[in-house]
Amino acid sequence: MTENPRFRVLIAGGGVAGLLLANALERGGIDYILLERRDTLAAHSGAAICILPNGCRILDQLGFYDAFLETTVPMNWIYDRDNKGVPIGPTPDSPQLGFARTGYMFVFNDRRALLQIMVNGIEDKSKLLMNKALVDVTHSAAGVTVQCHDGTAYSGDILVGADGVSSKTREALWKLAAEEHPDKVKKDTEALTAEFQCLFGICSKVDGMEIGKGEYGYDSDRSSLAVAVKNGRTYYFIFQKMDKTYRGTDMPHYSRNEVEEFARAHFDMKIRPDVTFEAMWKNTLAANLVVLEEATFEVWAHGRIACIGDSIHKMTPNIGFGGNTAIESAAALANVIKEMADKPSDRGCPSEFQIKEGFAAYQSKRKPRADSIVKRSAEITRLQALQRFSQRAMVRYAFPYLGDYLANMQAERFVGAELISFLPIPRRSVSATMPFNPTQGDCREESKLRRAALALPFLLLFYLAKTLMDPAPFIPWATEILHHKTVPWSDAPVMTRFYHLEWLDELLGPLMVFFSPVLSGIDPKLSAQAFLFLADYGIVLAIWLIESARRANVFTPARLPVIFALAGQFVGVGVVSPLYYFLHYVLVPIENFKASDMRLTSTSYTRSVLPATAAAYYIPLYASFFWPSFAGRVSWNFLWQLFPIWTVLLASLMASCQSPNTEREDRLRNVRKDLPFIRTTVGALAAHSGVVWLYYAWYKAGFDARAVSELVLPPMHSPQRAKDLLTFAGEFLRFDSAFLFGNTFLWLGYLFWDIKHAGMLKMGWGWIVVYAAAAVVVLGPGATTGMGFLWREELIATRRHWAAVTEEKAREWNLRLGHEWAEDKTSGLADGTVKSQK
Repeated sequence: MTENPRFRVLIAGGGVAGLLLANALERGGIDYILLERRDTLAAHSGAAICILPNGCRILDQLGFYDAFLETTVPMNWIYDRDNKGVPIGPTPDSPQLGFARTGYMFVFNDRRALLQIMVNGIEDKSKLLMNKALVDVTHSAAGVTVQCHDGTAYSGDILVGADGVSSKTREALWKLAAEEHPDKVKKDTEALTAEFQCLFGICSKVDGMEIGKGEYGYDSDRSSLAVAVKNGRTYYFIFQKMDKTYRGTDMPHYSRNEVEEFARAHFDMKIRPDVTFEAMWKNTLAANLVVLEEATFEVWAHGRIACIGDSIHKMTPNIGFGGNTAIESAAALANVIKEMADKPSDRGCPSEFQIKEGFAAYQSKRKPRADSIVKRSAEITRLQALQRFSQRAMVRYAFPYLGDYLANMQAERFVGAELISFLPIPRRSVSATMPFNPTQGDCREESKLRRAALALPFLLLFYLAKTLMDPAPFIPWATEILHHKTVPWSDAPVMTRFYHLEWLDELLGPLMVFFSPVLSGIDPKLSAQAFLFLADYGIVLAIWLIESARRANVFTPARLPVIFALAGQFVGVGVVSPLYYFLHYVLVPIENFKASDMRLTSTSYTRSVLPATAAAYYIPLYASFFWPSFAGRVSWNFLWQLFPIWTVLLASLMASCQSPNTEREDRLRNVRKDLPFIRTTVGALAAHSGVVWLYYAWYKAGFDARAVSELVLPPMHSPQRAKDLLTFAGEFLRFDSAFLFGNTFLWLGYLFWDIKHAGMLKMGWGWIVVYAAAAVVVLGPGATTGMGFLWREELIATRRHWAAVTEEKAREWNLRLGHEWAEDKTSGLADGTVKSQK
């Protein structure tokens, strides 16, 4: 690509950020000079680096990923252990899950290896200048000039500071910006702090350390990380909280004696159950003790100067995002510079206004995401050091049950990652289960408060249902009937004992009184109306059970359908359901399904929903209505009343009796394994509801629309005006049915609104409403609910968000850049191997 000879970028610093920017600019045909203060660009400092999927994709764009992968072994497992070396987390395969989602492994190696690969990637090595420590920067309307320690000077149009946490470029930036932004600059000069110190080093082979496995250790005021890689080497980090917090330039430096003393003080640390730090120190090849600076700066750019990497976002290394965040910032700035170069002003170079706008866009886009990652790193550092009681309690009692929670948090860091906009998109990055998406992830999450405001109609419906379905008139009737133990329309006694647990039988007694006119058959219309409603309710129950097994619903109330269904038995499911739907809508936005495995449900549980619902809900329901004797119907109804408990228990028991749960494997390799069981379960129950509707609502009603409406639509007045129990029961059930399915249709409407907003469905609302209305009339609300739920399931399983970088978009992107869509020659696999792919 031909360079613009009149536009030059000066890069101060030849670390990861600076070299990545240099490579990107060279590929973009933009002239640059890189000035490095040391005498080499790939110095051996004993430092390690972990490249995560957000950084891997950018390296892959530049052709560096495979070369870096070949020099090490990808991390396959991550173990979190307490101070005795005991595992405290249940999901060590987070790197494999990250690979399944992104197409990239967690690659851990010597920083020097990555730097050398990046140096090798530069075609014109004459642009890489050593021993060029900056001492002064001159800024003018015409450009920027830097003076180096050796007396040389270099001029360019813009200066990019990639010179680390003690950045000379940042000092020049502050000086330039002080007049316009004095408060921000003052804040930045005081932003850098250090509360922890870290001993990092490399040791030769240590017995017990397994290649490709990361070992995190949690202890009071200290923590550790160790990773064994190729050639028998292990990289380690020992973190320690210092006795004070250091600020600004008041950062300590350590002598060799202090390094030795620090190491001896931590000989007792358990890296693994059978490995202490003492064993590692004995085999140490190189080590260094440093303070861990932390800062998020406010001023990233001003005039013709911008900064990237540690010079603007410095974080602790506990979660390995420092180098990756630097890579992203370098890529983002490269995109801005390329855009400037492609749209020069009249003099052939970007104008001051264009540079100002471009730098502002760079900071605006990158800063929120980088700030968030700095904060997350700080939180994890302090969590691993167990500084507070709450942190110790969380690690001891919550971590074992978090599942993929931490991996899902990492996914938030990955999905919205930057890429170099003028280079091809690698195929492997679009062949995984969570396509990168610039509109999602950290700092781009949909506001829960906004969703709660949008979902307020559910709370209004809850209030309305609670008001209209007030059981006050029912209470004296129930009290009298239970006292006399007979119903007024039959000589048959009311059953008051079934479970032979006094408190339980007394609790269920009013429910039995309520259902006694329904079960007696004294009013066939009432019995038909009740059965029609309850047959349809079964499909809602099944949907709630399926949602309870969904990965996206972990740590939400949707995991506990038994609570909502049981409460519905006592106050009416029409009253309870809007609360379930409100919480579900607020806490489970469509962005939760950015990774396909989050839609996945536990297959063993999902396949148990249909038989469990049939056995614990439908069989007792049918027996309650069609058993020959009234006493038998009441007995069955006593059993049916607790169906929320029986259904969940039976489904759980049946799931546990099946072959080993494959959910952990499915989330990696078969994210649609549960779909056939969901289709069968909901499809079968929808068909059942449709048949019941056709029989009762049309055939038994003589195909009379008015008769059908009287079966399902609520009366024009509240059940509280009923004069007797028979009338009250009929009107209450009609309200209960109307509210349940009104809420359910509204919930489905909200879910489809999310899907349409995400660009996953193009059909207009008019057609959706027409189809739904026709289905309700012909097949009833239960069958319509099932069909709507299945349609939504298919959409979130097979469609992608409008901004997701899918294979189709990547192909178009690459062709637009003039690159054929070619297969990757190599690809790292989840088992940590590398093999050819066709």
